[in-house]
Amino acid sequence: MLALLLGGALWVCALKMFNAQQISEALTHRLQIMFDRPVVISSFDLKFINTVELKGFAVLDSEVHPGEPFLSAESVLIRYQVLPLLDQQLIIDEVTLQKPRINILRGEDGRYNTPPINASSQGTYVSEVTGKSIQVNIEDWRIQDGVLSYRDLGSGVSHAVYGLNMHFRRLRFNELSRFSLETVLRNRWGDNISDLEIHGTGQVNFANFNWSQFALRNFQTQVALFRKPVALTVDIDNLVTPFFSLHVTAPAFDNQDLSVFKKDLPVFSIPQTQITARGMLDAGYTRLQVDELAVETDNLAASAAGTLDFGAAPFAVQAQLKTDWLDLAVLSKRWPALARFKLTGQGKVTADVKRENRKYSFTQADIGVKGVSGSFWGFETAGVSGSLSAKNGFSDLYAQTTDGKVTVAQSVFEKLQMTGTYRKGNVYAYISSALLNTVPMKLRLSINNIKSSKRNIETSLYLKHFEPMKFIDTVKDFAEVISALSKKHGKSTLQSGELAWMRNFRDRLPSFMPSFAGTLYADTFSSTVLSGNRFNAEFSFTGLLPGAAKLNGTLDMKLEEGVIHQMEKLAEEQQALNVTFTPFIMMHRMERSGSFKVGEVLKDVAFDEMAVSVDFKDGTMIINNAFTQGPVISAAVSGWTDWVRETFELVIWTMFTPGSKGGLLAENLTDESGNPALAFKVSSSMLKPRLEMLRAKKTGEQIESARRRGLRTDFNKSREFLKGEFNAKK
Repeated sequence: MLALLLGGALWVCALKMFNAQQISEALTHRLQIMFDRPVVISSFDLKFINTVELKGFAVLDSEVHPGEPFLSAESVLIRYQVLPLLDQQLIIDEVTLQKPRINILRGEDGRYNTPPINASSQGTYVSEVTGKSIQVNIEDWRIQDGVLSYRDLGSGVSHAVYGLNMHFRRLRFNELSRFSLETVLRNRWGDNISDLEIHGTGQVNFANFNWSQFALRNFQTQVALFRKPVALTVDIDNLVTPFFSLHVTAPAFDNQDLSVFKKDLPVFSIPQTQITARGMLDAGYTRLQVDELAVETDNLAASAAGTLDFGAAPFAVQAQLKTDWLDLAVLSKRWPALARFKLTGQGKVTADVKRENRKYSFTQADIGVKGVSGSFWGFETAGVSGSLSAKNGFSDLYAQTTDGKVTVAQSVFEKLQMTGTYRKGNVYAYISSALLNTVPMKLRLSINNIKSSKRNIETSLYLKHFEPMKFIDTVKDFAEVISALSKKHGKSTLQSGELAWMRNFRDRLPSFMPSFAGTLYADTFSSTVLSGNRFNAEFSFTGLLPGAAKLNGTLDMKLEEGVIHQMEKLAEEQQALNVTFTPFIMMHRMERSGSFKVGEVLKDVAFDEMAVSVDFKDGTMIINNAFTQGPVISAAVSGWTDWVRETFELVIWTMFTPGSKGGLLAENLTDESGNPALAFKVSSSMLKPRLEMLRAKKTGEQIESARRRGLRTDFNKSREFLKGEFNAKK
């Protein structure tokens, strides 16, 4: 009973010394001084002995948009201490704004509606009711279910945060004060709605609402965006042109976590990620400048910097991206779209990204690889190291490899050292060193106007050892892989039997080379017909189409210190060779002891030089000059061969060096000098050739004339290529 009496007495004294109207007047006066703006309250009510409720509370703007509330609230609850009222002190423990709305405006002249707050923690108020001075002190502020909005009247840009709950402890508007925050952001993504929950604590300095000196320190929050919350630590300075620092710890997530944005996202998974960012907003919050954006996972370390201009229509981006070396096998597991390439090894990327007119492009991109293996559309790679540079949206490319192995069907390129460029529709490639099926090689290739049907291709190729049939197999391997990629032609069936070698090559002439010129050099040459050293070829072709019906151009070849192989044996295997070699077989049977030894010619016979110069016209090869010179046999050839219709007409003059001066030969088997000689014509179908013997008297003259006429080239281009070090220019 005594406690109740004392409480009642204190309540009466409190009402006498200080009533609700005095408290509301004191707070209104304090806020008007603080904000330097008109403050209105529609009504007030004493809710409890230590709590007053103000309704219809608003702080009005008098600068940018006069009369419009800068701050408004459905009601304001003021909780104060009772005993200090006896000493004429109003100590407010907490001011709670119920459903407040904070409207920040930026006028067309650049001014903000935020007041220049005079926000000292304590102030003095003289009551209009009692005339007494009252000391006012406000400790905590609380916002419940608030709205914070920003609107730029000049650009029309606006932003808003809804459902805002904040608690400021011992808030001082001109120094750092602790606060806590809870809010839910609701966003619509197509037909989906996502709620973004934010919980955090930190320190803030409103700097008396001088936004250029605003500071947010160590704001630690959790954002519930995925299945697990994302942890953020944020620092912000200067709300006029905000400088920010951000650290994010994001949990592991996959495509299902982002299904709210888009249902048909590709399958992927991303491990726990650390993100650090520094930058600023300027141009009225329409341009984001990122000085540093670092991303780190257990397999990836990447960074970025750049600018996003939201004021542009459409928004524009300029950024620079960079990664450290990353494990491609791990990347493939987390991004199944890459799994089909079976990647292993390491890679890194540096890129400049640009967005204009709603299109993204790479103005510069540099990709480095170390020991990369994988399968790329029929091209198998192993241990490839090198780099790729791209400019202007990959319209300009530069590539370099320092080592590696590439397999195309049955063709294997090893120890590949290569440079290459693609620029303005032109391609240049240079293989300074490689092994093609264990054979050392070197290559220079240029393609002008690669996207045009009138493209020009030039090449120089060196092989330490050249085997025509194996080289045809390599061409076939590339043709089949490229055909499979185009999906226009199935894998062609190889022919077999007589002339199969010619038909398979003829039917696979590459149609993407309408104009093809170049050189070929090999230290050694080997085929079933002949072999030798220092093989040279120089050619210029047009109309390269499968079937050879449009083949035109020139070809010059020379082989030195060679051997013609086993005529008799080869004559048994190929009908065309059988007819060609028949005169030699006949001479062998007619051979007289001591005159000469044709039998040796039918086996392996050496020569010093063999040269051929031909012209192609619509698939027909016309012999411009062809001769062979050697210690045992010399020859000259004229005529033509139609590779499409498989017909020919060749005249062959052949002269032998006699084994002795004894023995006699028929007149039609000797030259004017008396040396053994043959002259004959082979014609008609390659499968059913016809043989006609000719007089051999002028054989020596024909051979010497062919030798003096020589070829149209000295093969200087091959020599320049072999001694030069050519590299693609960046």
